[in-house]
Amino acid sequence: MTKIFKIPRSPYYYIRLRIDGKDRWISTKTDNPREARKFAERKQRLVRGLISVDELLNESEILLAELPIDQQNEKREQILRRLIRNQAVSLPITEAWQAWLDSPLKGNPSERTIMGYSAIWKRFSGWIAKVWHKIKFLHEITASHSQDYAADVWRSHVSPATYNAHVKFLRALFNTLKLKAGLSVNPWAEIKTMEKATQGRENFTPEELATICSKATGSFRYMIALGLYTGLRLGDVVNLRWADIGQDSIQIIPLKTRRMGKKITMPIHPVLGVLLKELKDQATESEYLFPVERKAYAKEVSGVTVRFQQFLNDCGIQTTEDGGTHRRKAIVRKGFHSLRHSFVSLCAANRVPQVAIQELVGHGSPAMTELYSHADFQQKQDAIATLPAMAFANNKEEGKKKEVNGKDNKHPAG
Repeated sequence: MTKIFKIPRSPYYYIRLRIDGKDRWISTKTDNPREARKFAERKQRLVRGLISVDELLNESEILLAELPIDQQNEKREQILRRLIRNQAVSLPITEAWQAWLDSPLKGNPSERTIMGYSAIWKRFSGWIAKVWHKIKFLHEITASHSQDYAADVWRSHVSPATYNAHVKFLRALFNTLKLKAGLSVNPWAEIKTMEKATQGRENFTPEELATICSKATGSFRYMIALGLYTGLRLGDVVNLRWADIGQDSIQIIPLKTRRMGKKITMPIHPVLGVLLKELKDQATESEYLFPVERKAYAKEVSGVTVRFQQFLNDCGIQTTEDGGTHRRKAIVRKGFHSLRHSFVSLCAANRVPQVAIQELVGHGSPAMTELYSHADFQQKQDAIATLPAMAFANNKEEGKKKEVNGKDNKHPAG
């Protein structure tokens, strides 16, 4: 039996063990002789290899508890990495993206959403390869690495929404691949998201709407009318087909909620009806209302958006505000999406029932939709009819001005 003893200037009992051919004095961290003997017996069994795996783990926990608080988590992660280094189930980081794409557990995100996720993964995997080049497998990524990456994203002056997108997707990806990658824990589980500012896109004022509608030419003239009188998002407008346009309504499955397959029906406002007939008379052989914009949008989403922002600026409308000291980019407060907000606000101002507004703009969440009863077509038609008739520039008059002045007054979108 290993003897316990005391040494001068210490209140604790000590033991002496021969480890790796050397005699070592080890403190029992107690002045109670009974507890000191238990410690000595446990240590002796540990050295002789007579302790089970469970006992070893318990011993490790006892030793970890003796470390300073700031070192305990770091040491736990080191032990975990050593334990799982040679595990049977593993997934190389280079194969993780394809594994996620192939997994049915990821759900059914849209192509556009997957493009955004792909950009996040490329940034993360590139960062790991650069900063932690020795890490090759997904299970080797720890909470410390996740914290470091989250800090790196935030230092790049992104918005809280963008930061949250990184954290949420990476957390979801690790959850999806948990079994395939042999993950014991999700390193993103404890990474918190940022609080976002509640203010997003703003409505256009009545004066701004009047200016926009009167100055819009070319394709923007019709796109603005669609956004204002239907509340459709820009992506849905540029992807509209003539087959979607009926005699008195527009029927589409919005891009944002396409995975749910829910079709929405939009009654056509009289002003919009006149403009759509005019556009139809000018139409080419394309099945799309806006073939040029659709092609540009498919190539680069921001292309059409930037041109519309420029149009608003040309109309004297301030579209952005300073993002503060953290963000490099200004915050966009007014854009095409503001037409959707204006549509909802105009409906509400004209006391359109909430159920009708709900049906007109469409909800992405089935749970939210179930909170309302369903509006019939007549209710929606009555709602659209309450919207004010805006004065849009006449394309024919613009054409005459161009001939007189010898200049093209069309906006680049036309």
